[in-house]
Amino acid sequence: MLLAQCLSLLCLSLFVVATHVSASDSGNEKLQFSGFATLGAVVSDSDHHGYRKNVGSDGAVYSGEVDFKQHSLLGLQADWSISSNFDAVYQGVLRDLPEPSFDRYTTLAFLRYEVNTNWSVRLGRTAPDLFLLTEYRDVDFSYIWATAPNEVYGIIPYRSIDGLDVTYQQRGLGGVFKTKFFTGASETEISASSVVEKIKIEDIIGIALSFDHFNWIVHAKHTQVTIANEPQSNAFVIDSISQVPDFLWPNSQVFSESLQMIEEDVEYSSVSGQYQLKNWLASAELSRINSASEVIPKIISGYAALSYQLDAHQFYGIYAFTDSKIYVFDQPGVNEVVLEELVHGITGLMNFYSANQQTISLGWRWDITNVLASSLQWNYTKIEESGSVLWPNSTDHNEAEEINTFLLTLSMVF
Repeated sequence: MLLAQCLSLLCLSLFVVATHVSASDSGNEKLQFSGFATLGAVVSDSDHHGYRKNVGSDGAVYSGEVDFKQHSLLGLQADWSISSNFDAVYQGVLRDLPEPSFDRYTTLAFLRYEVNTNWSVRLGRTAPDLFLLTEYRDVDFSYIWATAPNEVYGIIPYRSIDGLDVTYQQRGLGGVFKTKFFTGASETEISASSVVEKIKIEDIIGIALSFDHFNWIVHAKHTQVTIANEPQSNAFVIDSISQVPDFLWPNSQVFSESLQMIEEDVEYSSVSGQYQLKNWLASAELSRINSASEVIPKIISGYAALSYQLDAHQFYGIYAFTDSKIYVFDQPGVNEVVLEELVHGITGLMNFYSANQQTISLGWRWDITNVLASSLQWNYTKIEESGSVLWPNSTDHNEAEEINTFLLTLSMVF
């Protein structure tokens, strides 16, 4: 994270200098400030499964609670046009985080150089290009829903990548083709019950292809990363297995080694699109997580959304799902009676990142002004018996449950 911190300080220093210049020259418009904010309230009706926006949140909303932390945020951005083809961008987003810090609040901090009309290069902290809404994932005002479907957007906790990306764009067939290559490293926190795990990834290599036409867009993206550290929960279970004598678990050492996550590769692939026809807007996204690690299962997620605009009001519906295989302990020769607690811990570890749920959402957005909008959304979520990583469980049993969640957000840009 040293690169990001240095670039963040560099960008801030540049903006301070530019602000001084701007103050002494009223005609200077090279430095621009902007911002966005969301005030969001959430209520849910489950006593056992707590709603949260993504797996990086260490809080959750249970029945009888009204939460303002999950969706509320304040974002500030500064753009400095250093020259006609060179600029700097800094963005910070204040939100509820398990480990607040200047580094975590910094979502963008990069220098961009436009070689020509086709090629551009960015160096620093940028958003990993994984989603349809990548560039404005935090700007709730920019999309219709009260929140992007967490079946897709809540599973990936990484909001930034520190490195380099190169973009090539070309007009053709009435639209714009764009190809982006990016590489770098990142780290974030994932919350599991009362434990917050720091997960680092490196050797990120990604490609994003898109075609933007007049009233429709299509994206295809693929990213591969390498896990750079062993999570504490994994290390604890691995150490516990290594202490089991052979007469209770033959070949336990081989199994413990299969739980190691460090230096394992994880892939994220997605296809998405959006189409607008008069007052109708349809969008869809399908993604797959595939890993060489035994601890991270293959996860298929997706959603389809449709909205209709009537003057300043938009009414929408979303169907979203996420599905993964559930691990069942079946190692041969293990004395499961004596090792019951350890087997339970292994099962919990192997199923931590499993995600199995479906959600139907209905909502209404009202554009109050050109810069202020409200969204009211109802989510009906069916969690499978195996549970879902998106919902912290207050009990030791993952029972199937159907949950109603209501979200009310007030978003703005300025």
